Amino acid sequence: MSDALSILAPHFFQVAYVVPDLARAEAWFERVLGVNHFERLEGVVLGDGCRHRGAASNGVLDLSLGYLGDTQLELVRPAGGVTLHGEFLETGGRGLHHVAFAVPDFAAATARLTAELGPPAADGVLAGGMRVEFAYYECTEAGASFVEVLGFDEAARAFMSDLKEKSRRATARR
Repeated sequence: MSDALSILAPHFFQVAYVVPDLARAEAWFERVLGVNHFERLEGVVLGDGCRHRGAASNGVLDLSLGYLGDTQLELVRPAGGVTLHGEFLETGGRGLHHVAFAVPDFAAATARLTAELGPPAADGVLAGGMRVEFAYYECTEAGASFVEVLGFDEAARAFMSDLKEKSRRATARR
């Protein structure tokens, strides 16, 4: 395993699917895998300075977040603009889009990955009240889609922790 990728392994966080219909996907994951709680975040805007394949990105995403045990499940529906997620759907992709790692030092992790893998296919900071930094690295050489590296501020970490707790409570009520 590469040195850069080995720093990600302890911080495995999320499995993400790109879907054309959030409600339908939520219902399937609830029925089949028992995901009992989803938190919808509609109209998530890629902030100023976000890039898609080296160019400015003006994307908007609708997200649905839930948990399978300790692993976050993210459902993504492209809602406008240019994003890797929209590109994925437009080229016939459906389903598993990326796995994500929430690292404690985003700058160090992305510097190491960029040195080894080249520049990210997309990166930036989500607009909104929490600071969520992201960088997507392509895995097409391996026949796969993307690895995402995430950096959270304290507000984003608190949000994710609260979401996980809501999911645990919903599971306990079943």
